[in-house]
Amino acid sequence: MTAITSQQTPAPDHRRRKILGHVLANRPLCREHFALDVILPEFAPTEPGHFVQLHCRDLPTDIDADPIDWQPGQRPMFHDPDLLAPQTMLSRPFSLAGREDLRDGVRLTIIHRVVGIGTAWLSHLSPGDPISVLGPLGNTFILPPATSMGGGSALLVGGGVGIPPMLYLAQSLCNRPAIAFCGATTRDLLPLKIIADATPAEPSFSIAEFAGCDIPSIITTDDGSYGTRGYVTQALERYLEAKQGDPTFHPTIYTCGPEPMMRRIADIAMSRNIPCQVAVERAMACGMGTCQSCVIKTKTADGWRFRLSCTDGPVFSASELLW
Repeated sequence: MTAITSQQTPAPDHRRRKILGHVLANRPLCREHFALDVILPEFAPTEPGHFVQLHCRDLPTDIDADPIDWQPGQRPMFHDPDLLAPQTMLSRPFSLAGREDLRDGVRLTIIHRVVGIGTAWLSHLSPGDPISVLGPLGNTFILPPATSMGGGSALLVGGGVGIPPMLYLAQSLCNRPAIAFCGATTRDLLPLKIIADATPAEPSFSIAEFAGCDIPSIITTDDGSYGTRGYVTQALERYLEAKQGDPTFHPTIYTCGPEPMMRRIADIAMSRNIPCQVAVERAMACGMGTCQSCVIKTKTADGWRFRLSCTDGPVFSASELLW
């Protein structure tokens, strides 16, 4: 397979738009994760790896500022919501976990974890609430070549909030050789629908989202409350060791999650000469390359240089990155 470059399959600028949609559903998945389904009247074509920026606050309805009633020596009486309570000022990036094109619009699925003011606001959205979506943004994963005899296997490795893009990728790999590896701290922080007990250290159809695409999964939790006790990186390494010497096994690894996890996945892949595509996560204020806040070090022929996760990525070849 040709190695991915950070310039492949980006979303052209003319397709990127800010669109006002509304909430279709906002379902709790586990203790801190929600699946937000958003309906948009239209949305440019997307592929696994793309992300969007969400405006995580109430949309303004009146741009006219109320006058401040203040007399010298008195405390001013503020009315502006930005001054009365904490508000997000910048949009937030979220990977796409799924897409469905409907007769009257496009449904996007976004899985988020409540970690701050913006995601707390998202968690309280109800069906019908308006929401502003900017996208599609970034580049995309490159699928392994479709072959028979077990070649071109895809190994999807997601940890925590890095699991959502693996779900969208799985939808593009239905009925193709693939295995999903997902890790979480504990069972009630696993943002997936469990339909059966997991077979320790062996792929099984225990997760609905992957089983629906005919993809078995290996699940790990740090405390052993579900699946195999330990880290998802350890499960991947054991699986690859068991496959050593199989001449029909030619995998590509796809990963997203906490940076220490992705760095270890990249090391595992490169030590075995396995192609590996990494969807990096960085704080992004704009998602369009304007704010320059999401830089990441990458290798060059004569050393290194910074690249932008939002426009050059978020998907990079593991061999490109300097962690």
